[in-house]
Amino acid sequence: MKNISAYIIAGGKSSRMGSDKGMLLLNETVFIAHIVKALQEAAIQNITIVSANSDYDFLNCNRIEDIYSDKGPVGGIFTALLHSKTEQNIILSVDVPLISADIITWLIANIDDENLITQVKVLDKTSPLIAVYNRKAVTVFEEHLKKEQLRLRMVVEEIPHQTIEAPEKWHSLLQNINTKEDYQNLIK
Repeated sequence: MKNISAYIIAGGKSSRMGSDKGMLLLNETVFIAHIVKALQEAAIQNITIVSANSDYDFLNCNRIEDIYSDKGPVGGIFTALLHSKTEQNIILSVDVPLISADIITWLIANIDDENLITQVKVLDKTSPLIAVYNRKAVTVFEEHLKKEQLRLRMVVEEIPHQTIEAPEKWHSLLQNINTKEDYQNLIK
């Protein structure tokens, strides 16, 4: 798809995991490689990783560093939107290794012109890091960064957005792997 870019937010501290989540193995492949493959299978060619970690360079994707370091997902999304040359941008966190091309294609198909963000919801939990962001949202992110307001859900609430319920068949594929316990359950 030509008019959409993808950004994988991989700059986090992974404090609950204790190691870089993107480099965790699932079926002998690191998490981030699973995500890149799903994006490529969904015909997304413009993939950028937002991270200071040069270990990701083996993927042959663009890699950019956060403009403001240590600002969490709000800083990562701001960096992505400021960098982007396309109006629409898929934003994925590095901790969703089970995401599929079908889910990405479905997410893109649900973009509408009235909202600047289309985010996924599984049961009662929204996922602003499995979403499509319009580049125009960058100004709101910048305002929040300047005020040190770094809660992503609060930023999303201030921007015209829609939340789409993921079909039940995909619920298990949309889980975030945040803790050692999550990871152990995943690899069992």
